[in-house]
Amino acid sequence: MTKERSPRFVRRTLLTGLGILLPLFITYILLAFLFNLFTSVSAPLAKALASVAGLDGYPWIQPLESVVNLLLSLTVIFVLGLIGTNILGRQVLTAFDSLLLRLPLIKSIYGAAKQIIDTFQGPDRSFQRVVLLQYPSQDLWSLGFVVAERQDTLHLASSDTMLAVFIPTTPNPTSGFLVLVSPGKVFSIDYSVEEAFKFIISLGIVGKDLTPPVSSASVLGADPQAELG
Repeated sequence: MTKERSPRFVRRTLLTGLGILLPLFITYILLAFLFNLFTSVSAPLAKALASVAGLDGYPWIQPLESVVNLLLSLTVIFVLGLIGTNILGRQVLTAFDSLLLRLPLIKSIYGAAKQIIDTFQGPDRSFQRVVLLQYPSQDLWSLGFVVAERQDTLHLASSDTMLAVFIPTTPNPTSGFLVLVSPGKVFSIDYSVEEAFKFIISLGIVGKDLTPPVSSASVLGADPQAELG
């Protein structure tokens, strides 16, 4: 191996090792966060049960409490899921939502959190399609989600409407930027919402080639091949 090739070999080897380690590290961080989140919710109940049973003095009870906390949290989540999947339960949850949305301070926090969750899940989520647009400057292309189409009451563009496009950050797509753009400035691509999220979270490593959708009518009147090619 020559001296000229040695730095290239080391760099390539390090990048390969990083590519193997990074997904494992991200997975560990997410699992650890979820585990700590779930176990901390029911921790007081598990400690109370151990105290009532007279087991809080044993050294082996502390690691067992984490398992009990996780099981209790999953049970609560499952029960809430059962409640939310029947008519009576949905009525109760709707009434509870209405109550929280009337309380000062709480309504702002709870309302915003609920809107974010509703946006990212379920068949009624707000993301209509995946598009490409030049952001934050010319010739820099960003992946975005069309959230809504609104009337251009301020006459910001030549069209009568403006698209509200959410541009998520990488690798955390729960934050990002909201931009208003003319429909002729975005280009639809053949990506589902799930495929786009995988592409964003993986830093662009996971994902198919960016191609226009089969239906040319969904490209909003623009020629993506001319712009993207």
